[in-house]
Amino acid sequence: MPLATASLRKTPASGLTGMNPLGAMLVVAHEPRLGPQPNSLDNAVSCATHWVQLSDNRRPDAMWLEAGAMMQRIVPRAEWVRYMRKIRLDRGLLVGREWFEVTRVRDPVGLPAGDYLNVIFVAHFARAVLFETVSLAPGNSGWMPVGYVIRPVQREIKFA
Repeated sequence: MPLATASLRKTPASGLTGMNPLGAMLVVAHEPRLGPQPNSLDNAVSCATHWVQLSDNRRPDAMWLEAGAMMQRIVPRAEWVRYMRKIRLDRGLLVGREWFEVTRVRDPVGLPAGDYLNVIFVAHFARAVLFETVSLAPGNSGWMPVGYVIRPVQREIKFA
């Protein structure tokens, strides 16, 4: 007898007396399955990565267009383009980037109440090593970028 058939005929556990073992399997087989999770952490990192890559490709207009309406109301498009061009000149070409951390932020100052995520990268540029933080808000179809901040990575100081 195949092993799978044998397992269907096992006596139910003592707490399940009177229950048909096949019926128990059917209940488990029909449990709801998780479908696509547009606001998952994987999608947050993917969205943030895509957004900073637009910066790498010198497409600040595309970054602004893909940002959430919240950011677009706060930062005019021309100001965003100027800001991104200036920081691109200051840091030089991208040498490498790695995902570093995702943090949850609840009710940030200056933004509507709610839960947000910050996806933080360590980016190695020709003239600097920086933390890049992409702030994300949940949207109807997934995460929406609503902010971008860069800051220097502080090197540890070794005391003799």
